[in-house]
Amino acid sequence: MKFLISAAGTGGHVFPALEFGRECIKNDHEVLWIGTKTGIENRVLPQKIELLTIPMKGFRGKNLIFKITSLIGLIASIFKSIFYIQSNNIDYIVCFGGYISLPVGLSAWICRKPLFLHEQNAIMGTSNKMLKKFSEIIFLGFSINEPISKKMMLVGNPIQQLKSSSFINLNHEPIRIYITGGSQGSEFINKNIPIALNQLNIPLEVKHQSGNGKSLGIKELYSSNISIEVEEFYDLPHEVILWSDFIISRAGALSLSEAISLRRGSLMIPLPSAIDNHQLFNAKYISDLDMGLIHTELESVESLSKKLNHIIEQKLYLKWSETESNLDHFQAAVTMLSSILKFKNI
Repeated sequence: MKFLISAAGTGGHVFPALEFGRECIKNDHEVLWIGTKTGIENRVLPQKIELLTIPMKGFRGKNLIFKITSLIGLIASIFKSIFYIQSNNIDYIVCFGGYISLPVGLSAWICRKPLFLHEQNAIMGTSNKMLKKFSEIIFLGFSINEPISKKMMLVGNPIQQLKSSSFINLNHEPIRIYITGGSQGSEFINKNIPIALNQLNIPLEVKHQSGNGKSLGIKELYSSNISIEVEEFYDLPHEVILWSDFIISRAGALSLSEAISLRRGSLMIPLPSAIDNHQLFNAKYISDLDMGLIHTELESVESLSKKLNHIIEQKLYLKWSETESNLDHFQAAVTMLSSILKFKNI
């Protein structure tokens, strides 16, 4: 079978799509990918996946001129996607949200090809909302804050499978904390977390991912009783997650899926500018699982320090490590592929 995947821009869309693509290839299916010329997909796709590009750009929150340009790009992207679908005899189309999915999904409907969606976050994104009536199945990474329809299937977010032997016991001193604002970094996290941890006045081991080009001066913000390692980016984040007792991070769907799958809880600081405030909904989902606490940027550094002290004093990280998620994110790609193949292409 021939699969066409659409995902572009951020790792939150691209990496789950990539894991699904790898599962397709592993089962001897051919995979083509629609993305952009500048997105992260250009750097991470394996040679076995052919990248096709369209001129689509995001338009939410932009000025009027940019929106008009984006509308022209949408029309051009639909025609180009139709050409890709028809010229490559595509069997199934799988969109992983974001602006890139809109023209691809509409093209699937025009070409009468089965369309499948994957929503990573706890709130449905704009493109997936617009495309859901044209889709056969909507795969969910998290439970969403709206009624679950018959089309929806809760499968988790596809992440790279790891050996179960990698799960280590949390029984050591001092406490180990992994801090990350994602690959782009977070100025709020980089500036405020060292201050909040210093106020605890206890020995800690910390690994701090600063984001590309943002490492300068962070190590000096930490007090002398904190053993600190600062890296702009960890190539194998799951190893750092497993090293840690708990995590301090934003609330992106992929990073949270990795954390709970590796049985690590988080102090989550949602990005307030995230579209549809989806990071806050993601954080609430994890909090409801009893796998973490939420801190918003509107709260004080003193409040942040108190929450960290509560996690450590009450050893909440031990409780979090014993909590099992109701979703197996490691098997999400397998479940998706099996469900799609059961659908009969007309």
